[in-house]
Amino acid sequence: MQDKSILVVSENERERTDLTQTLEKIGYDNILLAQGGGNAWAFLKSKKIDCVISSYEMEDMSGIALLKILRREEFVADLPFFLTHDAFTKIKVIKAGQIGVTGLFVIPYNEEGMKDKLFRAIEKIKDPVVLQVEENLEKGIDLIEKQEFTKALAVFKSLVNQKENPEYYFNIGYIKTSQGQHSEAIEAFSKATQLDRLFVKAYEAMGRAYKALGDAQKSEECLQIAAEIYMDTDKLGSAEDILNEILEAGTNSLNVFNTLGVLHRKKGDVGQALRQYKKALKVHPDEPYIYYNIGRLYLDMKNTTKAKLYFQAALEKDHGFEEAKQVIKAIDLGLV
Repeated sequence: MQDKSILVVSENERERTDLTQTLEKIGYDNILLAQGGGNAWAFLKSKKIDCVISSYEMEDMSGIALLKILRREEFVADLPFFLTHDAFTKIKVIKAGQIGVTGLFVIPYNEEGMKDKLFRAIEKIKDPVVLQVEENLEKGIDLIEKQEFTKALAVFKSLVNQKENPEYYFNIGYIKTSQGQHSEAIEAFSKATQLDRLFVKAYEAMGRAYKALGDAQKSEECLQIAAEIYMDTDKLGSAEDILNEILEAGTNSLNVFNTLGVLHRKKGDVGQALRQYKKALKVHPDEPYIYYNIGRLYLDMKNTTKAKLYFQAALEKDHGFEEAKQVIKAIDLGLV
């Protein structure tokens, strides 16, 4: 284990020392130290790291914030990442699990438990379900390269329609967290996020297979799902690339324009978000959710007058639109 490098991240010198000593006791000697999240990110961009163990609570950049950055970047997206804390609450477990933490170490450390978790993560001992999905994904991609598109689609359909999908494991994670079984919850969340990263590649490949077969509608549907998964995992650049690919194919879809609007809003580019929403309105002028999304955008811009106009327009299109009613009420009460 001496050749495996572990990056320890904490603003607290005592915590760094205690964790380093524990790692040395269980056989890890190649240990690098970072005094915060920003410092850690600089390490990760310049050195080969096999695993990160970070404090959950840090002022400069929290362990959760650092984990989010890693899971967005392709070159470190699968890097084992553990969080440490002296008292993980249910909320903290769920936040960490949703982003894709590999595991949690509670202070004071359980040396045997840490040794086992680190060995499995660093040596990339994968769960059989994840391994099977990886194999099927590779099989489908290989069939596409051979231009056997119909056979490839059969493999991908079987993959994405299996019972043990990301949602299945996310639900197990929530149930186990509610029961206080945090280790089991994180295992489930970890499977879910790993499967998410594989499923998105499957949907992308399906989109391109359908395109090759001349089925533009099915191609768009699959690529749209892939874009939404990327957005849910904060990989906005990848989502935008796919959505632009759909547009280049000549679509005039409400979903694409609306999703691009949501994407640019998440990126903080309100001007571009507004342009995409208005394109969606041209395609479907009677869709209440577009008016609602534009209203939310104007709220972000602190323009409650225009925001209210669009929420009212949404309500005119759908008199039972409860979310629009609630926001209008909040504006009138001066709560937003």
